[in-house]
Amino acid sequence: MRQQKKEYSTGLLWLLDNWIGLFLLVFLAFGVIVGGALYLDYRLAKIEDRLQYVPPSSYEPPNLDDFQAGNISLEKLPIRQLVYVPSYSHIYYHGGSPLLLETTLSIRNIDLDQPVYLNSIEYYNTQGKLVKKYLEQKIKLAPLQTIEFLVEDRNSSGGSGANFLVEWMSESEVDKPLIETVMIGTSGSQAISFSRSGVDVSSRRNESVQAK
Repeated sequence: MRQQKKEYSTGLLWLLDNWIGLFLLVFLAFGVIVGGALYLDYRLAKIEDRLQYVPPSSYEPPNLDDFQAGNISLEKLPIRQLVYVPSYSHIYYHGGSPLLLETTLSIRNIDLDQPVYLNSIEYYNTQGKLVKKYLEQKIKLAPLQTIEFLVEDRNSSGGSGANFLVEWMSESEVDKPLIETVMIGTSGSQAISFSRSGVDVSSRRNESVQAK
């Protein structure tokens, strides 16, 4: 008795003959879909970064009206601190040649709850002569607020031994403000930057309070 010969459809035979090519086609299509999804995700991430990124603006002197201390009296500010902050309008290199530096004085209230008050900010040169007063009256720094003052590199009046004297006050014990200078300078393709922190040179209770 003869075994009956199986008959296959034309479509199945075509698949059997071309399964490798079909597999490669499906694999390629899957790769295109995945690659397209990854690229789209990358593009969306870049767009999101651009929307979130806000480039810093050029420096402008602080508007002291934004830091008004109100009518608070010295009697209500018993804590007083004078801070010396080193600054350098230039340093020496190449056997004594001056390299001009740009200086940023940064004063940060690092207390989380209490404001601090700045009573004076003065800039002195290497000889100890007063160059500039930055404040005419008290200003207030709210918790975590920062104020900055710039001495441009073309202003070499301070010299290599320049400094700031910053006097701050508070109504009660607070975390001391972080007061520092950041210097930066360039010469050709070379650049230098460094910072210096303030040093307490006087810590005493306000004389007007002590007198009582």
